[in-house]
Amino acid sequence: MFLAVWDWLLPISVGLFAGLLISTRKKVDLTQLVTLDAEEFRLNMRKGQLIDIRKEDDFKKTKVNGSRNFPKRSIFSSLHKVRKDQAVFIIYSVHGTNPKSVAKKLIKKGFRPIYVLKGGIENWPFNLKEE
Repeated sequence: MFLAVWDWLLPISVGLFAGLLISTRKKVDLTQLVTLDAEEFRLNMRKGQLIDIRKEDDFKKTKVNGSRNFPKRSIFSSLHKVRKDQAVFIIYSVHGTNPKSVAKKLIKKGFRPIYVLKGGIENWPFNLKEE
C-alpha cells in the first residue's frame, strides 16, 4: 500500500516543485535594453561606460576612443570594474558575441540602462582609434 502511494506522490511533488521554481524565476526587464543608431550612440556614449565586447585582438586593431574591452569570456568575471550607477553602452561585432545575451545578463546583475550600438562596430561611420 505504501509503495503504491509513493509511486504517484513523488513525481507529482517533484513536478510541483519544478513548476514553482520556474514561475518564480526572475524575469528580465527588456525596457532597460535600448538599441541606438550610430549617431545617437555617439551623442550619448559619454553619459555612461563604453564597453566593447569584441575579442581582444579585434579591439587592439581598432576601437572607439574611450571604450574598454571586456570580451564575452571575461566580462562577468570583471563586473567589479563596471559601475552600476552609470548607463552601459555596448559595442560589438556582428560576427561575434550576441550583445543582447550579454545585455540581458547585465540587467539581471543590476546594471541599467543598457544601450547597444545598432549594427555593431561595422556600422560605425565615425573615426576609430587604430594601433
